[in-house]
Amino acid sequence: MTTDVRALMHTLLASRLTRLGMSVDDLDDDMDLVRSGLLDSLAFIDLVAAMEQGTGRQVDLERALEAGEATTVRGLQRLFA
Repeated sequence: MTTDVRALMHTLLASRLTRLGMSVDDLDDDMDLVRSGLLDSLAFIDLVAAMEQGTGRQVDLERALEAGEATTVRGLQRLFA
């Protein structure tokens, strides 16, 4: 399941990464998608919504953000795994 979540995340971020001269290979597990500047807060919420739709799973984003690490690649994978 984690591989599917990661693949979905890569698909959803591919065009943004390309525009910034990056590739999915640049996404390591510890990368914070917001702090790195890849996504702003609204784009992050849009990503989570798209991942919810893509996985069919609802997440409690507020609770996840309070716990920390939710904006990292690893954190998103854990939310949807």
